[in-house]
Amino acid sequence: MCSPGNHVHKHCTKFTTTSCVSCIAFTFLDEPNGLMKCAPCSSCDLDLGLRVKQPCTSQSDDFCEPQEGFFCWFSNKNGCKIAQKHRSCKPGQYIHHTGTTSTDTVCAVCPDKTYSDGSLTSCQPHTE
Repeated sequence: MCSPGNHVHKHCTKFTTTSCVSCIAFTFLDEPNGLMKCAPCSSCDLDLGLRVKQPCTSQSDDFCEPQEGFFCWFSNKNGCKIAQKHRSCKPGQYIHHTGTTSTDTVCAVCPDKTYSDGSLTSCQPHTE
């Protein structure tokens, strides 16, 4: 077995031990292994609403996080894999809970005699 960050160069025989070499740039292995090749690093795809939080090393894949204005919709041990843009509230609704990196924005309907253009965190009273 090779340690994380390394892959098998030559497997062991009756007379020799396994020889290991380091993963090359933009590849990694994050666990002890008997593999002949390292895995390619993922990329934090801007089109999926992601950005790099921690770049790939020989022992770990890229760790991605949502871009500003997005929340993580699907994640695994290596961080966020797909992010989604925060919901926009409509006129007549207010922002009940502002979206975070892990939750979407929650909108609520303004009560009677109040209004919001959808960008406010509370409804304003109509003028009489």
